[in-house]
Amino acid sequence: MSDGALFSMETIPTEARYQGRLWVADLLDLTGCALVGWGALRAAEQVPTAGTLALAGAVAWFALSAVGGLTRRTPGRHFLGLTLERGEGRAPGLGRGLLRGLTAPLELLLQVVLQRRPLDARLGVHAAAIQGGVRGWLRGVEVPLIGVVLFAAAVWSIVTPTRDEMIKYLDHTLTGWHCCHGTRDVTWECRTSLARAVREAKGGDTGLATFLRLDCPVGAARLKP
Repeated sequence: MSDGALFSMETIPTEARYQGRLWVADLLDLTGCALVGWGALRAAEQVPTAGTLALAGAVAWFALSAVGGLTRRTPGRHFLGLTLERGEGRAPGLGRGLLRGLTAPLELLLQVVLQRRPLDARLGVHAAAIQGGVRGWLRGVEVPLIGVVLFAAAVWSIVTPTRDEMIKYLDHTLTGWHCCHGTRDVTWECRTSLARAVREAKGGDTGLATFLRLDCPVGAARLKP
C-alpha cells in the first residue's frame, strides 16, 4: 500500500468526514434558534424569563430539527456546504431529525472531548458535502433563506423596543423627554420608540395619541396630516 493510499480520504470513515464543519453548523443553528425564540417572545410582547426563553428556543430548535430531518438542510449546514444524510444520500427523516434535536446539543460537548460524534453514529446519520458546486448549493437554498429571514426578524424584534419599553422610555425617563422635545441627538431607541408611538396612535390608540399631543411635541407634529 502506498503512502498516498494510506493517508487518502478513502481511509477516513464516512461518519468522521466534515465533523469540524458540522460542529460549527450545529452551533450556528442552535444559536440562531435561541435568538429566534427570544425575538418571538418580544414580538408577542411577552416579558422574557429564563423558562420562557428556554421553551421558545427549544420550540424553534425542534422545528428546525424536523425541517433538517426532512430536507437534509438547515441554514448553518447549508452555508457551510453540508447536508445531513443516512445511507446513500437519503434524508434522515422526521423521526431521526427530532431525535437529533435531543442529541445534537449534547454532542456539541461530546465532540470537543471525544473528537467524534457517537450519538450521530447511533442514529446512523453523517455530514456530507453538497454536490454540484454552485448550482448544487443554489438548488436547495430556499429552506436556509427562510431561516435567514426568521433570524433577521428576530434580531429586529430584539433591538426594537416593545410597547411597554416604548411607553416607559418616552413617558418616564429624562432621555425620553429630550427625545419627545427634540433637544438632543436622535438615538436608535428614540427613533424607534417615536415611530411606534406615532404608528399606534394613528392606528386608533387614543391614549397614545393624547400623550403625544400633550407631552411629546415631536410626536404630535408627526400626527398631523
